[in-house]
Amino acid sequence: MSLLLAIPVKPFGVAKARLSPVLDARRRSLLGKRIAAHTVGEAGATGARVAVVTGDTGVAAWAGELGVEVIGESGVYGTGLNGAATAATTDAGRTGSDWMILHADLPHLTRRDLTEAIDRFAPGRYVLAPSYNGGTTLLMGTGPFAFHYGPGSFHHHLRSAGQKAEVLVRRGLALDLDTPNDLETARTLGMTWQKTSA
Repeated sequence: MSLLLAIPVKPFGVAKARLSPVLDARRRSLLGKRIAAHTVGEAGATGARVAVVTGDTGVAAWAGELGVEVIGESGVYGTGLNGAATAATTDAGRTGSDWMILHADLPHLTRRDLTEAIDRFAPGRYVLAPSYNGGTTLLMGTGPFAFHYGPGSFHHHLRSAGQKAEVLVRRGLALDLDTPNDLETARTLGMTWQKTSA
């Protein structure tokens, strides 16, 4: 299988704003880098072609330090996560690859979460993983797809995939870190990702 595993990453300086009640800007940036580095590392362990999708020069430089490919997010395909995902699937289409769009902020992600998605995938179908709050933390498919990231995205994506959808529910894919409650849950479950180099 030829697979592009794409990880959209926001600028670290502005990411995780909802954590501002418990973390200052420097600590939010460091946290974002550490968890994203953990996600990139677990993705790389699958053997897939891994790329960070970003329009930010700082994130691109960080990805380069990790030895990870960068797909530019220019706004041609739209803004935000939908635009980043479309940029990635367009890139995959140029080489005839399948694609996986993976959130960067998954503190308990394991390579087994990702290999389980890959194992369940079949040509012409989609694999989707929901977050606990109705988001979509992983989406895998082939060819063009109408992305609907935002509140309730999992149900939007599920409707788009229709009967071709395979739903994957795993703890490592269910908790994305956005709010102080998410951070507390991540700490309760164990902070294994803290040892990952930023």
